Amino acid sequence: MEGTRLRILEHLQQENQTVGGLATIMGLAPATVRRHLDILQRDHLVNFIEVRKKTGRPEYSFRLTEEGQESLPKSYDLMLKLMVDEMGDLSQEDMNGMDGQQVLRMVFQRMSAKAAERFSGDMTLLNIDERVAGLLGALSNNHFEPVAQNVDGMFQIKLQNCPFRSVAMTNNAVCDFDANMISTGMGVSMTQISCISEGQPCCVYQSVEPMTVDLGV
Repeated sequence: MEGTRLRILEHLQQENQTVGGLATIMGLAPATVRRHLDILQRDHLVNFIEVRKKTGRPEYSFRLTEEGQESLPKSYDLMLKLMVDEMGDLSQEDMNGMDGQQVLRMVFQRMSAKAAERFSGDMTLLNIDERVAGLLGALSNNHFEPVAQNVDGMFQIKLQNCPFRSVAMTNNAVCDFDANMISTGMGVSMTQISCISEGQPCCVYQSVEPMTVDLGV
């Protein structure tokens, strides 16, 4: 999918919107937005709920269906390849005393550490702004659609897309991949404050200690 309908899906992935809201964001006529939404509804990619107001006609807030979420970029093939490679390297000693969930978390943590190493290189040669720039590039290449922001003295990375969404919705061990990749890539501790598996529209990671990053790097 491309063009206007793809842009609508991307906006709805970040936040539910009315026809008027989408028209304002996208600079299009409401009638044009409504026509595209009709097509997306027909294809089961969006649905809507009624937003009641005290006066006037009711509005409708549009949101992505699971089919709509899955229509956006995903990397299940990459996840499978990385998992198979990593699990093939495990020894009996690595798994000693672990249950299946613990092994799974260890595998995702190792996968993310290797992914971080590929883009960060020798982090001692980079300052925090340069590390963040490299991390955002790596996350973008893996279809996480990251947005960095400084909020009330804390640094945040919001992942607007989850390339492993359907798996993460049933097993949050998958979240260890992006969580560890972000902390390892930055070289500072980050904590997750929002997660799609808990019903939020996207995953958000925030610095544990107060910090700001020059986002112009």
